[in-house]
Amino acid sequence: MFYSIVKALSFLLFKATGGIRVYGAERLPKKGPLIIVSNHQSLIDPFVLVTCIPMRIVFFAAAYLFKIPVVRQVLTWGGAIPVHGEKGDFGSFKKALEVLQKGGVIGLFPEGGVSPDGNLRPFMQGWAYLAAKSGAQVLPVAIRGSRNVLPVGSFILRRGRITLNIGDVMTFSGQGKVSRENMGEMNEKLDKEFRQLFNAQFNGRIFNGASKSI
Repeated sequence: MFYSIVKALSFLLFKATGGIRVYGAERLPKKGPLIIVSNHQSLIDPFVLVTCIPMRIVFFAAAYLFKIPVVRQVLTWGGAIPVHGEKGDFGSFKKALEVLQKGGVIGLFPEGGVSPDGNLRPFMQGWAYLAAKSGAQVLPVAIRGSRNVLPVGSFILRRGRITLNIGDVMTFSGQGKVSRENMGEMNEKLDKEFRQLFNAQFNGRIFNGASKSI
């Protein structure tokens, strides 16, 4: 119920600030297990994904956020998984794998934090570990414009159009053991695909995908 309330409030919030344009919504899988990998331009990015993705998303969240009273309550009610350290920890990965094994959806921002200038930063490989261990599908989702609605360091929302570019689902075989070399190859493949997705011009001509407004 809490997740549904957040989704409804987020929808109204983004309607008021300029809306969200979604490209490639037809690429969304109908069910999990699924790992959503997105870039991080603003603190409102999780709410952007909650608004646009029909399935319930369980997010990774930095452990320090759980020390902030109100934020801690919101994250706890939303079922967020605390991550200790930029590279994650075994406990957080174990909980995420449990979610995926039940057919759930994990959402993460592998840049490790909000980009200070809006440009893509190198992805950390935690998502690759989860994908290789679980065999879950991986969905790249590029966000543009959220940093204009809530700039880094600001807590005041501004009007602005947000764009969501949903890429093709990527699949990786589930494995018993995961090597650093294997994760590196997976990360390199996703990085190449994601940069094309992020840099695509969202005008329906260069990016080949249906669009809708939220």
